[in-house]
Amino acid sequence: MRIAGYVRQTPGLLGPDNAFAQSERVRRWVRDTGNELIAVCQDHHAASAPTDRPGFKALLDMVRSGGIDAVVIATLSALSPDKIMQEIMITDLRAAGVTVIATGEEDLAILRDGGDDHTRIVVRDVVARLAEYHEAFGLSGSGEPTVEGSAIFDTPDVDQDGTSDTTDVVVRLIAPTG
Repeated sequence: MRIAGYVRQTPGLLGPDNAFAQSERVRRWVRDTGNELIAVCQDHHAASAPTDRPGFKALLDMVRSGGIDAVVIATLSALSPDKIMQEIMITDLRAAGVTVIATGEEDLAILRDGGDDHTRIVVRDVVARLAEYHEAFGLSGSGEPTVEGSAIFDTPDVDQDGTSDTTDVVVRLIAPTG
């Protein structure tokens, strides 16, 4: 498998979970499993905002290009200290077609099924339902919503017997005045 690693130096964290230690755990995992490490993307704590993450953006670009099969992180907190943000980031990575792997057993279990963590369960449900909603209403982010498979009428058609044809959607177009 082609692997990209992701590490993040958390503000004030200089101990055993600093970016260097995370990077070494990612490299060791890749070596021990016989996979190919393509890149390790890193973000620093000096970012001006929590969303100022050029390393994560680069990771997403690599993933979306199709050159990566999996993303390995040393710990879920490398993504974010916030569980909700972690789940959103994991969902985005998975939606782009990669497997997300953690080097620690506890984080692997969370990635597999969320465990008994109610926050993660709720967030995963909300994200899944949001995706269903976007798909159902043509809100994929690729432009304007569409109405497909339904007739659009200026006025309803009325048959000779006085009944009107029904459709799933009727849109009355009103010309602007003025």
